[in-house]
Amino acid sequence: MEKNRYMIGDVANLMGISRDTLRYYEKRGILSSEKGKNGYRYYTDQDISKLIGVLYQRRMDIGLDDMETLWTEDGTLDKLTEITNTRLAEERQAIRRHKQTIARLQITRSDCENIRHHLNQVVMQNFPDAYAIVPHADMRESVELWFQYAREHSGLDMMYVFDEYTWQRHSESLSIDYRNTQLILRRDLRDIVDYDIPDHTTPVTNPALCVSSYCISEDRTPNASVVLPMIAWAEKQGLMISHQLYATFAFQGSQGGRKVYYQQIYIPVF
Repeated sequence: MEKNRYMIGDVANLMGISRDTLRYYEKRGILSSEKGKNGYRYYTDQDISKLIGVLYQRRMDIGLDDMETLWTEDGTLDKLTEITNTRLAEERQAIRRHKQTIARLQITRSDCENIRHHLNQVVMQNFPDAYAIVPHADMRESVELWFQYAREHSGLDMMYVFDEYTWQRHSESLSIDYRNTQLILRRDLRDIVDYDIPDHTTPVTNPALCVSSYCISEDRTPNASVVLPMIAWAEKQGLMISHQLYATFAFQGSQGGRKVYYQQIYIPVF
């Protein structure tokens, strides 16, 4: 029975690939063809079936070196199983990295929207539902630890630096004293970061309700000119508030040629 024969141009058009690609597959031993008396390349039905398998493997992003092994050596089943297991692990890792990128974008967009709509306003807001990855550090140490954790564990660059202070009012003035810094990670990010949060890790949940304000500051330390209106607003609402306050910054930028912090301040409500 005479075999069907296909010219290289016909196969290229049928499969939607270039002639150069077909020639390269032949050079690598992945594909074969026959040469007719006229010197033209011809492919048989068996070659076409093989090419379908080759193109399917390429759609799985199996590399040409691995494909060459699959199509030229024995033990295809074991080798293909090994390769697909490796590719699955790589794709799952890529999905995880993609989820982390989406989370970073969503966090930053949310920060931008909150600052745009609530800058210099006093609002009621819950303290972040989060874990204290580093519950105790000083200011300098917290920065070093942030870089260390972010470098060692993909996704932990999404931690926020929370500085804790106490405040005391003296007539019309206000003193703000630094106490501690925490590195916190939002609870909803736990499953997409490459870090196993120990069971004993402190959840940052109490107290949940806070008086909060967004501001722009040239200093990481909260300014009394921002905190005093927050205290006055809380008192006007009849709220009992803590003498603790927490400050974090969403990001740094510039305004009027000055380097500034886009900051959020929390004062817990009893």
